[in-house]
Amino acid sequence: MSASGKQPVVLVAGTFCYPEAWDAMKAELEQRGFDVYAPPLRYHDLPILEGSRKMAEVSLTDYADDFVELIKTLEKPPIIIGWSMGGLIAQLVAQRVEHAGLVLLSPAPAASMFAMYPSMLRIFQHHFARWAFWRKPLIPEWETFVWGTGHLTPKPLMAEIFDQLKAESGRAYFEMSMWFLDKTKASKVYPERIKGPVLVIAGESDRIVRTPISRRTAARYTNSEFIGLVNMDHMLVVGEGLQRVMGKLDPWLAAHGFNAAN
Repeated sequence: MSASGKQPVVLVAGTFCYPEAWDAMKAELEQRGFDVYAPPLRYHDLPILEGSRKMAEVSLTDYADDFVELIKTLEKPPIIIGWSMGGLIAQLVAQRVEHAGLVLLSPAPAASMFAMYPSMLRIFQHHFARWAFWRKPLIPEWETFVWGTGHLTPKPLMAEIFDQLKAESGRAYFEMSMWFLDKTKASKVYPERIKGPVLVIAGESDRIVRTPISRRTAARYTNSEFIGLVNMDHMLVVGEGLQRVMGKLDPWLAAHGFNAAN
């Protein structure tokens, strides 16, 4: 795929994300000359109710498989960028394929990582309280969405995003939250298999993925850097969040020799 000779970048979206979720960052990277791929997660291109019927029992492994297959078609090892649950999926992909670098934006916790923070429990408790939630889709709720992901982001932007959200897989959330019961170990990350440079960026005021999770994620890798953004919530790929992320990403890319024609 693509004979442009440009450095490819693969973007991995997170929970509830719709196909256009990466449009702003994709444009920023393309302006810098990168060859950018941002496919939606499986079934996230469908209308919310249709997608909810199909994705309820989709595994993290299914999501990762789709990106592994994409990366196998690329002429060069890509830089993989993942946001939120996509940050976890990006690690699951990176440990299986050759890649140039890994960028994780407020990544969801991998298996064995502590994640029982009060704010995270508040956000997800109503999902987990349903019997057999692992067989049921998660549906976004406005007040929880704003409180958990964008309490510092302008409400009009949050409303625009919310109106486009999709359903999410209950099974994927079972694999993340109850990894100790998951026989498939779908959320297990093997840091020793990821040897390239890793950049982790997180909002210091993030409620849905608490900052210590991002710090511990970075600490698992020998060639990593963590950057915390003060007074920033979870919305790192739009608006002010995106501009602040690009301000940190650009020098990291340059420091590691990742230019568009690399």
